[in-house]
Amino acid sequence: MTHKGIRMIKAERQDMVRQLLDSQGTVSVKEISDALGVSDMTIRRDLEELANLGEIERVHGGARSAQGRTHSMLRREYTHNEKRSKHAEEKLQIAHTAASFIEEGMTVFLGAGTTVEQMASVLPAFRLRIITNSLSVFNILEDREDCELCLVGGMYRRRTAAFVGPVAEGALKTIGVDAAFIGANGVLGNDVSTSNMEEGHIQQMAFGKADSRYLIADTSKIGKRDFYTFYQLTDLDGLVCEKGIDPDQRLAVEEYTKVIC
Repeated sequence: MTHKGIRMIKAERQDMVRQLLDSQGTVSVKEISDALGVSDMTIRRDLEELANLGEIERVHGGARSAQGRTHSMLRREYTHNEKRSKHAEEKLQIAHTAASFIEEGMTVFLGAGTTVEQMASVLPAFRLRIITNSLSVFNILEDREDCELCLVGGMYRRRTAAFVGPVAEGALKTIGVDAAFIGANGVLGNDVSTSNMEEGHIQQMAFGKADSRYLIADTSKIGKRDFYTFYQLTDLDGLVCEKGIDPDQRLAVEEYTKVIC
C-alpha cells in the first residue's frame, strides 16, 4: 500500500515506518520512501530519530525492527585461558589474514587478547619491530632473533595477561607505530568496547600512535558491547574477521568501516 500524494505528519509517518519494519523485519530507505511517498532524506531523518530512541536498529541503507532484540551487553569478562578455547579456528584464520598486512621492517603494535596472540604465532619470518603490552605475545616472540621486541610495562592485569595504567601509557607517548592490531570484546554500531577502562586507554593510545589501525575480532563480537568504549569503527582502516560473516553483520560494520576477511 502506497501513500503518494498524501501529506502525513511526522508522528503518523514514523508510525508507518514502525509498521513496515515490524512486518518485514529489514527494509531499505528506498523501499520505505516508495511506500510512503516521501523523500529519502526525510526517511533517513526519521530512521535516525527512531534509532536514537531505541525503537529500531539502523543498518547500511535502511533499518530493521528492534522487536525481539537480544541483550547486547556482555555480562562477564572471561579470563585469558577461557578465551583461548572460544572460536579458536576463526581466530587462527583472522590471525593469518591480519599478518598478511605486515611488511618487512615495520614497527607494529600488537595488543592483548587471544586473537592477537594467534597473530603473533604466524607473523612473517622477516625483520620487524614489535611493541606490545601483552605478556603472552612477548613470550611467543621472545626467541625470534629477527624481531626487535619492546614490552610496555606497567600494572599487570592477570585476567588478560596485559600491562596497563599510567606507567604503560607513559611508555607509549613517545613511540611511533606503522600499524596497530588490537582486539575487542564488543562491536556495536560505531562503538568498539572492552571490559576494563585502563586496558581501553592503552588500546586507544596505541591506535592513536599508528599510521594504520586494524581491529581484529571474530564475528561473535559483532552486535555486542562491553563496559568501556575505547574507539570508533569510523577511525579504523578495517575490521579483520573470519570468512563467512553473516550478511547482516557485514552491513552493520560496513556502515562505518571496511570488513576484511
